[in-house]
Amino acid sequence: MCGRKYASEELTWAEYREMLDITGIPNSNLEPNYNIAPTHIMPVCVARSGKHYLEPMQWGLIPTWAKDTTRSYSMINARSETLTEKPSFKNLLKSCRCAVLVSGFYEWKRNGKTKQAHRIQRADGRPMILAGLWADNPVFESITYSIITTAATPAFEPIHNRLPAILERDQVATWLHGNWSDAAHMATPYSGKLDVRQVSNDVGNVRNNHAELIAPLDI
Repeated sequence: MCGRKYASEELTWAEYREMLDITGIPNSNLEPNYNIAPTHIMPVCVARSGKHYLEPMQWGLIPTWAKDTTRSYSMINARSETLTEKPSFKNLLKSCRCAVLVSGFYEWKRNGKTKQAHRIQRADGRPMILAGLWADNPVFESITYSIITTAATPAFEPIHNRLPAILERDQVATWLHGNWSDAAHMATPYSGKLDVRQVSNDVGNVRNNHAELIAPLDI
């Protein structure tokens, strides 16, 4: 699964423009968030009238038909293998796909009874574009989203058996605008190289939010 992500101070509006072709964003940079957790609100890229815009969205999807918010904590991720089967997701595949730009994400490797946090980012150091789905529930006051996950690649499997679906820059337009038949293959295991480093387990406490969380441990 993908349960924590981070956006470092190096993730600027200029990179949002370059990576996602955003329309109408300010000149001042975002506040960094080194421990993005479920229920946090962050800018998410959506397509409207042929252009790309950022919408503030809360992490943890609440289906359009839900009467309360209790489902959001269990719907931070959407499994790619069952997207067309689950009522919460299948109706979003046509026009409610989104892209989430982050610096990277965290995952925990289990070793017996203990778990060790790892920081994952692209090996080339570029920002990471995650594929997602969003929903606007009229009962709830925030638009919400879920990150699509896939089976892990063989290289990543020792850390965890799931990976977020990671898009390349040239796939964004099709992911946001294309028919599902053209976009479905993008919700598959990432073929690029990832940089995986052990980091402090302090990231497990959402109250911790500072740049040292992404610093590799001296092993």
